[in-house]
Amino acid sequence: MASSLNEDPEGSRITYVKGDLFACPKTDSLAHCISEDCRMGAGIAVLFKKKFGGVQELLNQRLDVVLIVYNGKMYLR
Repeated sequence: MASSLNEDPEGSRITYVKGDLFACPKTDSLAHCISEDCRMGAGIAVLFKKKFGGVQELLNQRLDVVLIVYNGKMYLR
């Protein structure tokens, strides 16, 4: 994987990495916004759905949902 680091004067840091997103270390966190209907039928959302599942659990909550994957585990907020 290739990466580059950009740092702004306030000390914030963004690292751009080119490679397989789902091969990142378990200490990294992945997040993806989805629509309220949880369809996840296009783009990278399909990959998130296949890898982490949990769609029915999200639908059952009937909430504005945040899905957080951290250390290889899925958390709902």
